[in-house]
Amino acid sequence: MPVTHCVLAIDLGTGGPKVALVHPSGATLAWRSAPVATRFLPDGGAEQDPHEMWAAVVSATHDVLAAVAPLPPIVAVAVTSQYMSTIPVAADGTPTGPCVLWMDTRGAAHNLGLLTDESFMLFLERHGMIPLPSGNDNVAHAHVLQQFHPEAYSAAAALVEPMDYLTARLTGRITATQSTVFGQLVCDNRTWGATEYDPELVAATQLDPAKLAPLVPMNSVVGELRPGVAAQLGLAAGLPVVAGTIDSITSAVGSGALDATGGSILIGTTAVMVSHISEQRNDITAGVLAVPSPLPGKYYVLAENGLGGRALEWAQRLFGYASVDDALADAATVGSEGVQFLPWLLGSIAPSPNDDVRGAFVGLSLQHDRRHALRATLEGVALNLAWLLPAVESFVGAPFPFLRFGGGGAQSPLWAQLLADALDRPVHRLAEPRATNARGAAFLAFDALGMLDLTTVPSLLHTAEVHQPDPAQHAAMQRSLARMIALHPSLALS
Repeated sequence: MPVTHCVLAIDLGTGGPKVALVHPSGATLAWRSAPVATRFLPDGGAEQDPHEMWAAVVSATHDVLAAVAPLPPIVAVAVTSQYMSTIPVAADGTPTGPCVLWMDTRGAAHNLGLLTDESFMLFLERHGMIPLPSGNDNVAHAHVLQQFHPEAYSAAAALVEPMDYLTARLTGRITATQSTVFGQLVCDNRTWGATEYDPELVAATQLDPAKLAPLVPMNSVVGELRPGVAAQLGLAAGLPVVAGTIDSITSAVGSGALDATGGSILIGTTAVMVSHISEQRNDITAGVLAVPSPLPGKYYVLAENGLGGRALEWAQRLFGYASVDDALADAATVGSEGVQFLPWLLGSIAPSPNDDVRGAFVGLSLQHDRRHALRATLEGVALNLAWLLPAVESFVGAPFPFLRFGGGGAQSPLWAQLLADALDRPVHRLAEPRATNARGAAFLAFDALGMLDLTTVPSLLHTAEVHQPDPAQHAAMQRSLARMIALHPSLALS
């Protein structure tokens, strides 16, 4: 297929940006990444440097442009990113202080102080989520900036998510959408496509209305690439820049989970199960929510399961492996043989939210070594997703006949097979899985420009391998899942 045009897609994850050139067919012409460091601070602090984020985007963009010759015309720039992180920005989009990362919990007490019987119901009925008692949302992070970075907070024209920070850098225009401000809890999400804040919700969050970014329609063109920024990136000035998107939503789009008949699993830093429905509702007990999506009239099913790839990286370092690839190779040589990993290193999220629960290895004996622990780590993440599956299927109203698997974790055939065995569903491991988010962002950009019908996306996806559940593993997986669920309450710190 001749490559006549493409989108430059920027996927800013927790570990750093991945930049890709994506064709309307979904083919990734080139893909490059660059790292961004996380600084962990006392009392639950976690921050990143937005200047480092931008430098990494510039570096990865140069690398990806150099990898394709001849370079086809680029028709737009699309941005997706990790979310529930907060960056204070000046009027021109440059940062005035650090990014308070999604895993930062220093604002937990502040959020608890916002919750009354009246405010609880207001948040739940209009927005769909309450201020998180863990402090892992933008409401808490605004308070963290006020408390720990008062000069940065005072100088900020707005507090925005990373994707909106990047679009502001690219265009010089600060914007957000009903979807990207989900973690600020300030929109009435009963109406899809809102472009105004709800005054009562704003008052209930105690956020400063002057520091809320102007809302634009989801999946709209927010502006053009500025000449100075274009020169810095090596791109043409004037390119359309599409409104930013939450990375879990672009992962759903990039894996074809466009309605309630389709479900996907993405394992990157975290593990999520994704789908779409046509109405706003929530199951707060299970931690499964509906978030306004750029898909017309649709709500993304938010089912964050907890750590995924970050749990594997932690175990790799803990047990002295030089790389994740080395750890995966060793894990493939053994079974877990009774060792079980409970992956709640930052608490548990859906389907049983509990900020106080912590992870553990259980079932260890003298016959086990690090290979068994690595195998158990992979199984633990898979089983945690198996625990989530019934809650998501109940939420969308039907079982998934199969699940597509994308993200960095989907590079591993072993992990895909463990997922199939744990979920008792066929798992379709996507080709080019690390480009899943970038691919979804590009699809949305092509749609915004009238160059793609999103309903065709599932037909554009390529599967590297279909992993069928192994009947011989079913009973053992069910026992392990039951053990995981039974152990969950006993692993709470308080």
